Amino acid sequence: MNPTTNLTANRLFTLLRLALWQKEENIDIFDGITQAEWDAIYLLALEQGVFAIAFDGARMLPDHMQPDLDSRIQWGYNVGHIEKVFRHQVEVAEKVVGAFADNGIRTMIMKGISVAQYYPQPAHRQFGDIDIYLMGDYEKGNAIVAAKGTPIKYDYFVHSEFVVGGVNIENHKTFINARVNKSAEYVERELERLATDLRPHPIVKGAYAPSPEFNALFLTRHATWHYARECVRLRDVCDWAMFMHHEVDNMDTATVMRCLRESGLERYVAIITEICRNYLGLDKSLPFSAEYHDLAERVKEDILTFENPDKFRHLGLLRVFMCKIRNRFGRKWCYDLVVPDSFWGNIGYSIKNYLSKPWVIFKAHV
Repeated sequence: MNPTTNLTANRLFTLLRLALWQKEENIDIFDGITQAEWDAIYLLALEQGVFAIAFDGARMLPDHMQPDLDSRIQWGYNVGHIEKVFRHQVEVAEKVVGAFADNGIRTMIMKGISVAQYYPQPAHRQFGDIDIYLMGDYEKGNAIVAAKGTPIKYDYFVHSEFVVGGVNIENHKTFINARVNKSAEYVERELERLATDLRPHPIVKGAYAPSPEFNALFLTRHATWHYARECVRLRDVCDWAMFMHHEVDNMDTATVMRCLRESGLERYVAIITEICRNYLGLDKSLPFSAEYHDLAERVKEDILTFENPDKFRHLGLLRVFMCKIRNRFGRKWCYDLVVPDSFWGNIGYSIKNYLSKPWVIFKAHV
């Protein structure tokens, strides 16, 4: 990472720390900042999925350090839109949950809308899909949706998809893709066991949220699958920091560490936790068996500089395909050093999947 990019990243980390913890922070790094440098922070925050959170941090700076008025107005307007989208997503989630509840189905909501509870301003944690699990009533839930005339897609065996009020809902049959390898099979079994421990959802009325133990394993497995294939973003790192801060003292640490070690996920969690501690100000940790200082730095740099091939979709299908091929082989080190999956095993799985559904190659990931 060049010095200019590094300065932009460090300034963004400072804004995130200000916003996440609502505490005083050394802000000397903003002395003499130019509007062009603010524009670079703006774009990086947008790319990393922490746009609204960074705005919260920027507003905590002294007036002379903040971006110019036009930029603040534009930034604030966009954050207002993010808040509006969040409120709509919650309304849609409550509508869907209510429809299932009327038919005797309990709905667990996972990932984005559930992780949002840990943020100072939940509406500033952006997400796309709403991921639900109907506690064994997958087929019954699909039938209820279909009876209302809502089209359902079955493109992926892990979940079905349908749209309500413009919001994509993923109804999970299983929690993860357990067909990939033994580690995934193990994680799916543990998640099924841990899913029986529910509590009322803090944001969506009538829904349920999973336990801290479930979240520790589910968020980690979901992140490693995406990290090795297409990287993750600072939004995911912030999620882990906020989750750890609020739940590490409430979880059964022995159970969590056993699951992480037996699934091979401990190294990734140790790396992301170190990044959270070094750059986001997290003051909690878990009893990891090793430290990975150099690898944590490499992963942090990777997250900040990775270019997702989907950004080239407007340049044509061939360009996207070539970018995805180059990206997959360029990320072999992630399989070798960070995640528990096999590089060649995943290549073989992807080829088999693409041969059966070739259009998936060009599908954007949310």
